[in-house]
Amino acid sequence: MSSAEWSTAACRLAHRIDASVIYVEWNFGRDMCVLAIRTSWETLQREGEIPKDVLTPAIHPVRAKQGKLLRAEPIAQQMVQDRMRLRGLFPDLEREWATWMPTDPDSPGRIDASCILVYGLIPEANKGAIVHPPLPTSPQPGSSVPQAGGAAAAYGRRIAK
Repeated sequence: MSSAEWSTAACRLAHRIDASVIYVEWNFGRDMCVLAIRTSWETLQREGEIPKDVLTPAIHPVRAKQGKLLRAEPIAQQMVQDRMRLRGLFPDLEREWATWMPTDPDSPGRIDASCILVYGLIPEANKGAIVHPPLPTSPQPGSSVPQAGGAAAAYGRRIAK
């Protein structure tokens, strides 16, 4: 599906259900998504499909903090425990949730989109801790010159000069 096709479909759906917000992924394609949605909305208004006095829904970016598996896992668990449900019939989405394996070469777009939606609606669900290996506390092999800021400096980022 081209960007014109999906953005037009998103705008039609948003208008039909009177959505106040459209969520887009921050990390990949945020600017393109925002531009495509705004352009499609204006086109649909120009063509008379959406009245000119209807405002474009707010477009809120949602930052995906982990890979697909780590993003989808907590949502899948909520579905398994019947703490989250889909309202309506979504056979393609349900099939992706039921059959996708992390080793699959195909990237399931519906799972991604539903994760972005859940994290947009429930921001607390996207505030989990990011775990990484412990920082070194002793000189590393091959490092003859101590770094300014200690061993952890190589792992951190500069906040200020």
